[in-house]
Amino acid sequence: MKRPIATALLLFIASPALANWSVMSPDATREIQVRQNSTKGLEYRILLHGKNQREILGWSHLGPVIQGFQLSQNPLEAEISDFSTTVKFLGEKNAQGKDEYTLTTGKRKHNIAAYRALTLSFSDMETAMHLDLELRAYNDGLAFRYVLPETSDRHYQMVSETTAFNVGQGATFWGQPYDFTTAFHPSYETAWLQLPSGSAAPQNLGVGWGFPSLIEKDGAWALLHEAGLDESFHGSHLQPEAEGGNYRIAPPSAGTALGHGMNIAASTLPWQMPWRFVITGEALAEVVESNLTTHLAPPARIENTDWIEPGISSWSWLSDHDSSRNLDTLKKFIDTAAAMGWRYSLIDANWNTIADDAMEQLLAHAEKKNVRLLFWYNSGGRHNFITEQPRNRITEREKRRAEFARLHRLGVAGIKVDFFQSDKQDIIRLYQEILADAADFQLLVNFHGSTIPRGWRRTWPNLISMEAVRGGEFYTFQAETDYDDQAPRQNSILPFARNVIGPMDYTPGYFSQPLAGRKTTSAHEAALLVLFETGIQHIGDSTESLLNLPDDYRDYLRHLPSTWDETHLLAGYPGEHAVIARRSGRRWYIAGINGEAEAKTLQLNISQLGGLADSALMLHDDSHEPFAARKLKLESSESLTITMAANGGVVLRF
Repeated sequence: MKRPIATALLLFIASPALANWSVMSPDATREIQVRQNSTKGLEYRILLHGKNQREILGWSHLGPVIQGFQLSQNPLEAEISDFSTTVKFLGEKNAQGKDEYTLTTGKRKHNIAAYRALTLSFSDMETAMHLDLELRAYNDGLAFRYVLPETSDRHYQMVSETTAFNVGQGATFWGQPYDFTTAFHPSYETAWLQLPSGSAAPQNLGVGWGFPSLIEKDGAWALLHEAGLDESFHGSHLQPEAEGGNYRIAPPSAGTALGHGMNIAASTLPWQMPWRFVITGEALAEVVESNLTTHLAPPARIENTDWIEPGISSWSWLSDHDSSRNLDTLKKFIDTAAAMGWRYSLIDANWNTIADDAMEQLLAHAEKKNVRLLFWYNSGGRHNFITEQPRNRITEREKRRAEFARLHRLGVAGIKVDFFQSDKQDIIRLYQEILADAADFQLLVNFHGSTIPRGWRRTWPNLISMEAVRGGEFYTFQAETDYDDQAPRQNSILPFARNVIGPMDYTPGYFSQPLAGRKTTSAHEAALLVLFETGIQHIGDSTESLLNLPDDYRDYLRHLPSTWDETHLLAGYPGEHAVIARRSGRRWYIAGINGEAEAKTLQLNISQLGGLADSALMLHDDSHEPFAARKLKLESSESLTITMAANGGVVLRF
């Protein structure tokens, strides 16, 4: 419903006087400002206060356009509240808070998140509908979200959204093209690109830019993302065009989920929409080490998490795509997990086609080996037509809960659910329902063919991993003949972008030679197992390759943690190299990879790593020995020099 012409004229000739608000982080280093412009509506910008004040995001537009109507009402008579234009200011409320919480898996187990908050209340000039703009400032980033605070059983839709991130020109942008709609996409599996800010998404690669996106600007860093997403909203991404470096929010593609479900969000009131946020800092480490994604997520909905056990898993599919139809092969991979001292083995697609009692046979074998099993399921349902089995057991709640009850009764550890291919609200609701029902039956969950993490691991600690990455499986696709060339550079971007926001089931540790070839060294592959964080690390190499590794490599794999007490970035630049230190209990790991085709030597500051032993097991590059390892004597507690070959890597275990 359009505004009356007279009102529009009054708004046009009104004075463009500004109202301004601001909230600053507890340590006064980060600030989000909001202004009300009578001709442009609400805008915000983000400042970083350090040695020099920097404008990380310039003035960026805010505002949803909300349509509300009774379900029986003619849509043409629906009432539209346009918060993207001039709104009436009602009041403000300041607050501060501190969250303390523990993650079962992640880059840091214990988290303390202090923040300052500001809520600005507005109403639409025509409909008098209320909108709260909630702002939060943390010591590592800033966030905002829209809340419709009134109570109503009417049906409301966000028909459009003007939210933007005005990066401006002259910055460097790392982004992942948002997939075309196909039988297997979108699934966040495109290659990451490095371009000048404002570059459009290449038309041959996708229909927009995905979250998260990484920015380097004026000697500072910023990562754009969203969190706190639940069943009341869809997953968003960024528009393909970003004129002048202004990146605008986009809804899911309409054709995903085979066209089922709306690609705009809908809810009754009250309605809390997702947080959009920017992690920012002068050092790249401030981005990598941030847990702002989980800070902004709702608290855990599982009281007792004792049954949630992170670990390492064998996985047969990567080295043998037909293995999950063969009982003997699957048993061999269970035996490999036992021999390596790993807790899990993953049984992939079509296991149910072996025999009616295939699950029972595999579980009986695994129990003898003290290995727990994870089983694959197709998420479809009407939203995909992929025939991999088992399917049609997940989308309907009654069937899903009956299946989960059976899995719990049999002693299954968890499930891998695949082929979602949509960010629509209906599919986001399905994710949430799977996690809730799986928690009721003490099942771990790994999502594949999936959306990206948005803090769900805090709310649902049984979520142990999500794919949403161009991972190790691409080595096995003959059509991806250039993946061996791409992998070193892609691997050295992921720690600074995709893996910042949550668990990443890349399936690293491919020591044998895949069909498409591999340019990375063995030390590079070993380093990925620490560099890439996830609740269960699925190692996809063959049993023959794993069991024939040298003793030092096998010892490293046998004692590999999958949960971390703290994480530090020691060195790196996206696309060039990455070195990360992680601590699990009293043991430190330093893992580095080289993403470039030239050898490099790095001087690392290790003074922040408390309690290092004076010697370490070192897996390193050697042109004469593909699995080189030695004992390293630490000569200084302040610095450490490492050398990596072209596309190489290094691991140190203290």
